[in-house]
Amino acid sequence: MSYKANIASNLINQLLRLVLGLATSILVARALGPEGQGYVAYIVLIFTLIGSYGHFGLNNAVMYFHKRKGIDASHLYHVNSTCLFIIFIALSGLTLGAWHNGLWLRDYALVWVLGGLLFVLAEFYYNNHYAWFIASERIRESNRVNLLVLVLKSLFVMAFWLLGTLGTGHWFWITVLALCLNAILLQIRLKRGFGFKWDTSLLKDEFAYGGIVFLAAAFDHLHLRVDQLFIKNMLGIPQLGVYSMAVNLSELMFLIPLSINTALTGRLYNSEEGDSGRMVTARTLKLTLYVCIILSIIGIPLSFAIPWIYGEGFRGAILPTIILLVGVIFASIARVAAPYFFTSGRPKVHLRVTLLSLLLNCLLNWLLIPLWGIRGAAIASAISYFFYGIYYLSVLVVKEKFQLRDFLRLRMSDINAVLRKP
Repeated sequence: MSYKANIASNLINQLLRLVLGLATSILVARALGPEGQGYVAYIVLIFTLIGSYGHFGLNNAVMYFHKRKGIDASHLYHVNSTCLFIIFIALSGLTLGAWHNGLWLRDYALVWVLGGLLFVLAEFYYNNHYAWFIASERIRESNRVNLLVLVLKSLFVMAFWLLGTLGTGHWFWITVLALCLNAILLQIRLKRGFGFKWDTSLLKDEFAYGGIVFLAAAFDHLHLRVDQLFIKNMLGIPQLGVYSMAVNLSELMFLIPLSINTALTGRLYNSEEGDSGRMVTARTLKLTLYVCIILSIIGIPLSFAIPWIYGEGFRGAILPTIILLVGVIFASIARVAAPYFFTSGRPKVHLRVTLLSLLLNCLLNWLLIPLWGIRGAAIASAISYFFYGIYYLSVLVVKEKFQLRDFLRLRMSDINAVLRKP
């Protein structure tokens, strides 16, 4: 599958996701208000963290062991699927036990907790399946599935909104069931079937590699979400609802680097290590940087329309959105640079920078939220995003011997290389 075709498909797909995401967020915000939005955002945040990182790095090892270690695809898939299910059962027991004893999620009914666990299971298998599509560079195929589910999700939101019945429960279950459908459809397209296999030696090696990637990914995710945890505990649910709107809007821009990230990862895994991988990395990072700058320039003035579009209750999200949009430009650099180190078997580089960025964000949130509320949280995140991106640029230039101009000088040949028909 062509790298250029995958990039083009990703960009088109993400533009459609951007439009549908904005439309859906408007309807949800107007129906739920700041408090309802915060109530759902918090439980989804908790179970997203568990679903994304509760596999302890197993899903992060799929591409490396299939492409670099040459493990048989069927064997690798069934061993990992079996292990994921066992991990899910263990996590479910711990979660339900903690809820039953009032240790966490006390404000949520059992049905919400069970829905969250279903979300975790779907997240486990969705991420596992998606890794296989990336490894084989079947990006366009997975994009079609993801877009179909997003359209269905948006239609259900619109239907409930038109009926005047869109509430917190509807939004939560639409989110859960959409992810379940996504995981199932990707499973069907993979055509791997079901099977239970166990390979202790393989799993040990996978966890050894994937554990590093897992910690780096967990630090990365917490880096992007720790501000919301601080706000919930220091300012309360209503302020979290307002701030989560700013986060949702600013992170729509992440759809660009995240989408390009998958195509780049697939290309690097299917290329020989050397100059070709360096050239692809530099060109892709440069184009991503300029696209994100353009989107930020467009998004900043549009931020002033937030209270008009989402409701007066979200007026406080204007300034945090603007601040975060600037920070996201620098975070995008890191998100595109990371695959260069993953595919060459050096995930510790990403581990170091994500840990340092997370610690910086925590310290700044602790200092600035008491002073300036959610604006302080946005400033803290923007500063840590800046550090995140500059650190990666420094590593690429100083350690990997890239030239700084490779990431800054935009030429027509760079654009033609991506847009030209394969």
